Amino acid sequence: MNLTKIKGIVIKETPYKDNDKIITILSDELGKISVIAKGAKKTNSPNLASSQYLVYSEFVLYKSTNYYYINSSEVLNMFYNLRVNFDKLEIAFELTKIIYNVTDENQDTSNILKLLLNTLYVLDKLNKDEKLVVAIFKVKLLDILGFTPRIDICNNCSKKLYEDKLEKVYYDYIDNIFLCKNCVLTKDNKRYIEISVPTLIAINYVVRSDIKKIFSFDLKEKYDFELFGQVFMEAISNTI
Repeated sequence: MNLTKIKGIVIKETPYKDNDKIITILSDELGKISVIAKGAKKTNSPNLASSQYLVYSEFVLYKSTNYYYINSSEVLNMFYNLRVNFDKLEIAFELTKIIYNVTDENQDTSNILKLLLNTLYVLDKLNKDEKLVVAIFKVKLLDILGFTPRIDICNNCSKKLYEDKLEKVYYDYIDNIFLCKNCVLTKDNKRYIEISVPTLIAINYVVRSDIKKIFSFDLKEKYDFELFGQVFMEAISNTI
């Protein structure tokens, strides 16, 4: 029997037969995979904890024709505070739902896993604005997936968008581009949102920074960033 060792977090669990579960794991090496956890509903199961939603574990798996099965597992992090807080659990559900929809088996999800674990840690341990955390997660996730537009210049006239920090810049969510104030006048105003230059600088920071550092800033104009994260995700989701 060939065994495979992975690290991963359960992003979905489904009852299966009397005592089993099918769990979906976002893994470091195999992408998003479905795994049968035999006997995981039993209170004496060695895989009881590791087969629960939002638990990060090291798994040893074996594979049959259609499914992976758990041979053994060791819990690495349960994100306990997050799991017992209903409001934060709702946020986690939103994040894992997004990840479930944009990942697949045999995809390189190592950075996506790092992003999710770091985001859950921030929600679990740190006192950060939760809406801003979610927005940062969305921006970085879409960056990892390769959807980030050119941030430093206007896509139409190539003007540097950081030149005048008092000006507004504009995100065209139909074409997924940034525009300066002059160029946006030629566009349909129903296809863009207005954001501040400091917000654009924060977006650029998130895109360019290591995953471990993306939450290490604060922003006075949180609403602009939160709006961009929401619109950016919705715009790209329609193309995936």
